Amino acid sequence: MSNLSALQLEKLSEQELQKLISQSKKQIKKLKTKKVTELNSKDSDVVAVADAVRALAKEKKVTPAEALTAVAKNMRVGLSGARKPRAESADKYRHPQDPQKTWKGFGKRPLWLVEELNRGRKLEEFRI
Repeated sequence: MSNLSALQLEKLSEQELQKLISQSKKQIKKLKTKKVTELNSKDSDVVAVADAVRALAKEKKVTPAEALTAVAKNMRVGLSGARKPRAESADKYRHPQDPQKTWKGFGKRPLWLVEELNRGRKLEEFRI
């Protein structure tokens, strides 16, 4: 840990403290970057795991991506990738004057609905 004690910090001006905070943030960022770069594609352990996944894929006659997905599922780890598309659903809410304005009930509420709710109307009034 640093040689800075609470007494030393109390003696610093606001500008000096801001500078210390800025330097600390930069140092934290450097440490995080170093941590990430320690485990990269050239790491011998990573190469060994990649080779094992390739061998498994070849043995099972699947793509390496499919083998890696199976391994990740077994480890209960999610792989970032394309999300499954949401199943189509029917519209649940409709604007009373403009039938073109609808909302399925997912995600952010449309502006027309927010405006109507702010005027004191109830969500159920727009239910289809």
